[in-house]
Amino acid sequence: MDFGTLINVAQTLFAALECSELKEMWSMMGYKSELDELRRTVNTVRAVLLDAEAKQENLSHEARFWVEELKEAVYDADDLLDEFVTLAKQKKLMQGSKFSKEVSMFFSRFNQLAVAYNMSQGVRRVRKKLDGIANNHSKFGLSLDYHPLPCDHKPIKRRREETCSYVNNTDIIGRDEDVENIVGMLLDAAGGQRDVSFLTIVGMGGLGKTALAQLVFNDKKVAREFPLRLWTCVSDQDQTEFDVKTILAQILESGTHQKHDGSSMEVLINQLREKLAGQRFLIVLDDVWTENRDEWRKLVGHLIGGKRGSWVVVTSRSKDTANIVGSSHVYELQGLSDENSWRLFQLVAFERVLDQANSNPHIGLINIGQKIVKSCANVPLAIRVVGSLLYGHDKNKWLSVQESGLANLKEGQHGIKPILKLSYHSLESPLKSCFSYCALFPKDFEIQKELLISLWIAQGYVVPLEKGQSIEDAGEEYILI
Repeated sequence: MDFGTLINVAQTLFAALECSELKEMWSMMGYKSELDELRRTVNTVRAVLLDAEAKQENLSHEARFWVEELKEAVYDADDLLDEFVTLAKQKKLMQGSKFSKEVSMFFSRFNQLAVAYNMSQGVRRVRKKLDGIANNHSKFGLSLDYHPLPCDHKPIKRRREETCSYVNNTDIIGRDEDVENIVGMLLDAAGGQRDVSFLTIVGMGGLGKTALAQLVFNDKKVAREFPLRLWTCVSDQDQTEFDVKTILAQILESGTHQKHDGSSMEVLINQLREKLAGQRFLIVLDDVWTENRDEWRKLVGHLIGGKRGSWVVVTSRSKDTANIVGSSHVYELQGLSDENSWRLFQLVAFERVLDQANSNPHIGLINIGQKIVKSCANVPLAIRVVGSLLYGHDKNKWLSVQESGLANLKEGQHGIKPILKLSYHSLESPLKSCFSYCALFPKDFEIQKELLISLWIAQGYVVPLEKGQSIEDAGEEYILI
């Protein structure tokens, strides 16, 4: 359920009730008190929706059905207020201007009374419907006084700079031994007896398989031994997008820095073979999910023609995928050690590794942080997300995260989700809506920034972050958050 959109509508509705033209017209007609009552009702609805959004993970089926009823009532009210605001603004524009007799009659004193009566009846009907539904909030454990859950933090207005395709070595903790092991496998003389060998780095989401592959890809010894290194992100998560032609085009693009989208299969194969011919190459296929043996064999059949000792490194969450690639060289990535988990957390949450001499400003947070890190199950992504959310916050925030239970991870493919939800829930409602909207596009889909902002604005998701800011500028900031 998209609570963000619904809350945005309620906020827009509340803003409409603050329209000066509307308030003036209703005051002149003697119905200001009814407008005030509707404003209080809408404010109540907004508070209940905020509480429901914060508790959405635990809402019962009955509570969700109740929210759907409230949603319909909110949209009815929004439609009604749209008519009223439009009418009020038209009336103001017509004042002091010359219009036709029909228009003048419409805004005559007599007709104004009829319009006002109809408007008041509409407001009463909508308010009665809203009150009738919203007053049942307590049945579902929802409160009118919205209090953020422990996982709710001060909304993050700015994120750190976007990462590039090459990993920053100083940003990776505790993977030196893994890099050494994989580099050793790639440079092993025995591996050089085959034209091309395959290695799969496998592990649950968030362990840092991609970062490890990047470290290996940029290792100096690897760069010397493999004159040709190509990197391709496959990301066939739904297992329907493992398109051999597309992957070949991406591999070739990595080596030529030119697009090959319109090329035929024959042209792609010939150009790739020319590129690989006589070269000892290393190809990294990042984030592979396919379990289709036939499609994989088709791809492998085109990765030939290089010098003996060439390698293809695959990263994947799936052990089944690793078996399809070839079980002879599988590297199962493990979580960080307790020591390295704590070091990584310190770098993210404190921006440095603390020592006994310089830890005084954070002394009250260290014990709490260590307990939080333990609940992250040594998963680097979980540690980074939690550390980023806690950075700059006081002790109370740290305690709330420790007590929330949202940082607890379970071993398994989807174990990272509780931590990612922690990051999601820290966003304001408009940002949640914009983020959720992006799920309409497939993974790794490229969309123009201006188009995405326009789509957000059309959906009513973008709310200016500061007074006087244009909605377009606000959209630009949403992209950066």
